[in-house]
Amino acid sequence: MKEQLLQRLKTTFGWNRMLCRLIAAWSLFAAGVVLQNRGFVYLSFMQEDELSMATLGLVVLCVFVLYTLLAFLVGKWHFDSWMLLLGATICVACWLSEYVSSVNESLFTLAVTLAYALFLIYVVRRNRRLLEKFRPGNRFTLICAIVFGLLSAGMIAAITCLRYLTFSAPNFDFGIFCNMFYNMKETGIPMVSCERDQLLSHFAVHLSPIYYLLLPFYYLFPSPLTLQIGQAVILGAGVIPVYFLCRHFQLPGKVTLVVTALYAFYPAISTGCFYDLHENCFLTFFLLWTFYFFERMRYVPMYLSALCVLMVKEDAAVYLMLFAIYLILSRRSRLHGAGVLALSCGCFAFAAFYLEKYGLGMMVNRFTNLIYDDNEGLFGAIRTALYNPGYLLVQLFTTSTGTWDKIVYFLQMLLPLGMLPFCSKRPARWLLLTPILFNLLTMYPYQYQLGFQYHFGITAFLFYAVIQNLPELQVPTRRTLLSIAAAASCCLYLSMVTPTFSYYNAEWQARKDDYAKMEAILETIPADASVCASTFLLPHISEREEIYEVAYHDGIADVEYVALDLRYESSQTYERQYRMLGYVPYAEEEGLVRILVAVDD
Repeated sequence: MKEQLLQRLKTTFGWNRMLCRLIAAWSLFAAGVVLQNRGFVYLSFMQEDELSMATLGLVVLCVFVLYTLLAFLVGKWHFDSWMLLLGATICVACWLSEYVSSVNESLFTLAVTLAYALFLIYVVRRNRRLLEKFRPGNRFTLICAIVFGLLSAGMIAAITCLRYLTFSAPNFDFGIFCNMFYNMKETGIPMVSCERDQLLSHFAVHLSPIYYLLLPFYYLFPSPLTLQIGQAVILGAGVIPVYFLCRHFQLPGKVTLVVTALYAFYPAISTGCFYDLHENCFLTFFLLWTFYFFERMRYVPMYLSALCVLMVKEDAAVYLMLFAIYLILSRRSRLHGAGVLALSCGCFAFAAFYLEKYGLGMMVNRFTNLIYDDNEGLFGAIRTALYNPGYLLVQLFTTSTGTWDKIVYFLQMLLPLGMLPFCSKRPARWLLLTPILFNLLTMYPYQYQLGFQYHFGITAFLFYAVIQNLPELQVPTRRTLLSIAAAASCCLYLSMVTPTFSYYNAEWQARKDDYAKMEAILETIPADASVCASTFLLPHISEREEIYEVAYHDGIADVEYVALDLRYESSQTYERQYRMLGYVPYAEEEGLVRILVAVDD
């Protein structure tokens, strides 16, 4: 008994374990400093009288003693390392959620990510024997994957629904789809009046018949909130094909748990919804199923999934073209590679013809930096790539403002995956990374910012590459890279997603009475009346055949009502315009909404 006690003391007071407890104690102190000084700017010094070294020493000592006592009582499973991870996690969460300075925010997040990754790698290595004993079964991992997907969908739905409820979702790109779904419910045709300031089919702008998959749910629950929740569910459901791909490649249960969690909390999945609904959300789901069915050699559902991808948008065919080229060059299936290539090229040609003849033409203006002759369209970009590849390389990380935004974007996409898409000795597999070039070669800034919807297709390819590469890596390498991926994903999620939820939730809790008043006064507008509205009001009164955004309607007196958002000074300009055209006050909620009505001659 005495020898066991001495051994326990010796183990407890080993220098490495004591260092873990010391850092864990200091981490909790650092987290407490942030919580007590909300709004603290990390790039400035604190005042000398805010804290003292005595306070620092006392707090750290007390926590250290508590941890030491617990370590002595537990005495196994490297308790100290778990306390280190807990302290580091709490500290990182406080740092990233309370960081208020926009200066060098990306660099700050990167620094925190690297530090946190080191802690996580240490903990994983110290507890490798424990991790080896943890062997979750297929049923457990599937249940966990579903839970991860539900949590991801829940957070996305919460953020996007709160955006709508707090009148923060604008016409572009939410009001246009609210109006479109209303018309689809009434007539079956995707007509919309507030997208191009005239009544026309949305398919004249983007060919996206995939939206009809959401129509039955909207028909049962006709609300803009249904659209926000629907998008969240579609993205969260992508965890299921990720799980089955992991099973197909015979990844261990714990690795499958990590990969499905990485998908569910992959920053680009959630942040891609920060500007509300887009058809791009279907890309991840159907591309992943296409990849899975190919791997399982179930070619009929593979082609059905590919058709669903092609129904997302006119440029979705490009993703399938790259997949087909990968199949051909990797020699995995030249026959089906040729089949997918023919299908995607045919659909792309049809979409181009349809939009040119019956719509407004394909949108290629985002790649004008690659097109010398505007008449050539996308073929001009291909010509540039073939004739002048050096120019192409220059464009890769060049931005219109001369910033490092593309490099930051590259790291934001790849670090949460531990750079695993690159970890392959097979050059053909690197083709799965090529979709990210679409967002790096453009000068259109929103395509290389995580807060927009241009990353869903890329995400599917990156996870497909990760899942294929993992079985080829040695276990220590795999653990290290997955640890880096988990740390980066956690840090970016904490810095970008949770603060966004906190912001909109705080807005809703603080001003829900004002928002209720805004809803009430907007309901006084007759349901069959034509309206011109401010961008943030428009989604709330979009269930009508004819509605326009005031910023694009150029003061034309062809509507019955004008709804102005008094929260913004621009409403004064629009009010003067319509008053001069003979509109008079109809109803008002002071400081919030003013409604004008046309006077009959």
